[in-house]
Amino acid sequence: MKITFLGSSHGVPAKDRYCSSLMIEVSESIYVIDTGAPLVDRLLQHDKVPKDVKAIFFTHSHGDHLNGLLSFVDLGTWFYKDVSVDIHMTEERALEGVTAYLKGILGGHNKERIRFSVVPSDFVYDDGQLKVTYIPTKHIEGGNRPTYAMLLEAEGKRVVVTGDLSQGLRYADFPKLVAEEDTDLVICEMAHFGVSAVRPYLETARTKELWFTHVYPYHRFDDIEAAKADFPYPIHIAHDDDVIEL
Repeated sequence: MKITFLGSSHGVPAKDRYCSSLMIEVSESIYVIDTGAPLVDRLLQHDKVPKDVKAIFFTHSHGDHLNGLLSFVDLGTWFYKDVSVDIHMTEERALEGVTAYLKGILGGHNKERIRFSVVPSDFVYDDGQLKVTYIPTKHIEGGNRPTYAMLLEAEGKRVVVTGDLSQGLRYADFPKLVAEEDTDLVICEMAHFGVSAVRPYLETARTKELWFTHVYPYHRFDDIEAAKADFPYPIHIAHDDDVIEL
């Protein structure tokens, strides 16, 4: 499994960081988690093409995790006619917005090639190469709108992506799986809480490696660096185009 940070910024782009997006490569297939970055542009910059994307998953429906989807489905409708992709939305309202956009500029989309769905809270994706298990969190309105962490399993490796969690971790929605089961990697956001809030969860984490992404405010870069020596596994800060090979 190979993971590339297509976007590692927080709620808005930075000079050298796009908003949240992860590219997962398993065998010859590409999967994407969140499209805060302009997905077609970023794929081309990594010598990939849109037709290689098999499925797209979302942690939640905020614009900094979703906006890059619009150009992907636009170009996948009229230009990249070899695109065949399953797009798993978290909310009906977000799906309605994306399909209304397509209808407004193109009159609609090819539903056989670009397949949208809204996932249930217990959604599990498994195509024989990659298994994705959704883990409900409480990032938006204390859980009143669906948000998710994800467990990725492929090629004997297990990765947890936290997605965005509650402000200050007030709802204790850090994925319990991280303390209960062994994982090879945890990718954790760092825009909605600081090191002190997440420290109790990191102290019990049964992982081999941790990467922080979505870091904001910027002084947290220094906080993370200062805390690295406190934990028995390596900790990294993600930047755009960083690659993790497991």
